[in-house]
Amino acid sequence: MLDALGIHYEPNILAVIGLIIAVAFLGSKAFQRLGIPQVVGFIVIGVVLGPSFLNVVPLELTEELTFISEIALGLIGFDIGSHLLFSELRRLGRSITFILLFEALGTFALVTAGIYAITQSWHIALIFGALSSATAPAATVDVLAEYDAKGPLTTSLLAVVGMDDALALVLYSIAAAMEESLFVQSETLPLLRIVGLPLIEIGGSVVLGVTVGLLLDFIMHRMKKRHDAMAISIGFVFLCVGLSEALGFSLILTTMILGIVVVNRYPEHSLHIRFTIEQAGPVVYVLFFTLVGARFQIKLLPAMGLMGIAYVALRSFGKFAGAWVGGTLGGAEPAVRDNLGLGLLSQAGVAIGLALTSASRFSTYGEEGKALGSLVINVITATTFVVQIVGPMCVKLAISRAGEIGRASLEQDAWASEGVPE
Repeated sequence: MLDALGIHYEPNILAVIGLIIAVAFLGSKAFQRLGIPQVVGFIVIGVVLGPSFLNVVPLELTEELTFISEIALGLIGFDIGSHLLFSELRRLGRSITFILLFEALGTFALVTAGIYAITQSWHIALIFGALSSATAPAATVDVLAEYDAKGPLTTSLLAVVGMDDALALVLYSIAAAMEESLFVQSETLPLLRIVGLPLIEIGGSVVLGVTVGLLLDFIMHRMKKRHDAMAISIGFVFLCVGLSEALGFSLILTTMILGIVVVNRYPEHSLHIRFTIEQAGPVVYVLFFTLVGARFQIKLLPAMGLMGIAYVALRSFGKFAGAWVGGTLGGAEPAVRDNLGLGLLSQAGVAIGLALTSASRFSTYGEEGKALGSLVINVITATTFVVQIVGPMCVKLAISRAGEIGRASLEQDAWASEGVPE
């Protein structure tokens, strides 16, 4: 019809972005009415808009919009860090450490053993074991923000998911180096490749986050209004994200350290950061999670097979049981010990990123390496779709059982009544 009128129309990327935000936001309300976290709605609507159904958001477009994912993960890391006060971490430090080690290492060991029992291949088992240790913080943080959660479980959960990916990088680096030694049948493992690169990445993220955090704290002390603090905070988050990507550091870890430094230098900064996330986050998060859904292809679900089902089951049990054992040995209070594992089921960016890295890394080892890379990508992509739907609902169940829903708003109102500057 437009052509008949002499008007030539081609889909515009801004029009598509606007459509994604509007449709995903409105559609998520239907999920909320059913008591389902909005992030699940974003992902499901993304699947519908993606190539599996309507193809309004083709795979090519999701690649063009990668920067939105980077911005969202930067804000999420910043938000996580802003909740981690040293005073609370010191109180919970022992339990957090035990939980982190047992849920990550326990899951790695359990999945590795289970996949080996199915495949009789250390090539496959080691990689899936390493990837299983990673946890996606994005969906977890979104649910905690949606339900205004605050308390020991929320603090412990944020600390664990924030540090989980750093530990996953180390485990993956060790497993990948062992894989390469199996491919070339060498008993000598390159020490630098095993521990050097992940330590450089983690150490660099810490140094960058601390440096930028101290500068941001200095500037925020001179900000009189929340809107001023919001603008400068977002600018520094973008700076950290860009520098992390350019230098090969972990952007989530870098921005998490940024948030930790700012809020511990002056705890009242947490209100300014919360205001920033509340104002800037929703639009970015809608786009991020909808694009996550758009990347999933339903046709890949059958690729899970027995291995995929075993991976999901073993990983879920490992996360929950590891957190429970770690919490018990670390002296965590019952609300944390019994519920934290429910918040560790989501899997997305880091696991998929490492799966893609595996495909590229092992393709140089002939057909066996290429076959392993293809298997890893298909299974991880399919299982990610499953756990990303289930994970957020389990987070809501955890904070509900712990009685921490709505407590953040109560504390914020109390602080505001004491005259914290707007």
